[in-house]
Amino acid sequence: MDLSQYLHMQLRLEGKCPVGNGRLRQVESVTDEEMPLMLIAQIADGQLLAYYDEALPSELHTELSKRIQNVTFPTIESLLKLLRSKNISFEVGHYKTYIIPSGFAELLDGNVIRLHKDDLSVQAFGFDSFSEEVYAIECCGGIISACVSTRENEFCGEAWVYTNPEFRNQGNAQKVVGIWAKSLISAGKVPFYSHKIENNPSANLAKCLGLQPVFEEIVISYANV
Repeated sequence: MDLSQYLHMQLRLEGKCPVGNGRLRQVESVTDEEMPLMLIAQIADGQLLAYYDEALPSELHTELSKRIQNVTFPTIESLLKLLRSKNISFEVGHYKTYIIPSGFAELLDGNVIRLHKDDLSVQAFGFDSFSEEVYAIECCGGIISACVSTRENEFCGEAWVYTNPEFRNQGNAQKVVGIWAKSLISAGKVPFYSHKIENNPSANLAKCLGLQPVFEEIVISYANV
């Protein structure tokens, strides 16, 4: 598979779809995701891709498209300078996305349980607002670590994981993420794991899991003013 397809899969997971000439369209309503002004992705095989909100004026789209040709990822100051010159308020986020290799969960032990989001222990842990199934480890009368799909469709899902601080650095997060990924893979879906570039604990977890990086992206969002 062309690695850029993973980016397209994640965009669709967020309710977005490329529609030609670098334009990006919202095709589904996803409550926690807004259309970015622009996103720039560096694919693991070296491709640099850029997408723009289809609502951008054609003149701005053209100017950004010209400047992106001289960008060396992740340095995008020339793009930000252009937006400032247009008096456009924006916010910038930098993210890294991985896929979880099949077979990883085979090395894990069996103390991960599957719970429904309506389970009282899931509600107490705060994981009842995501997908139906939650993969968790319990101890001392409650959940200490859990992983769930923050978003999921017929092709892929993206992990959301949290471990009680008292039980970190004990392999619990690796176990729940691995079993969550195994469930998606068995259903023929791609399991994604993403984090903000500055989130060192999440980056360390990805390293411990031996995940395969597939792309980094810089998302330029409309600022809430």
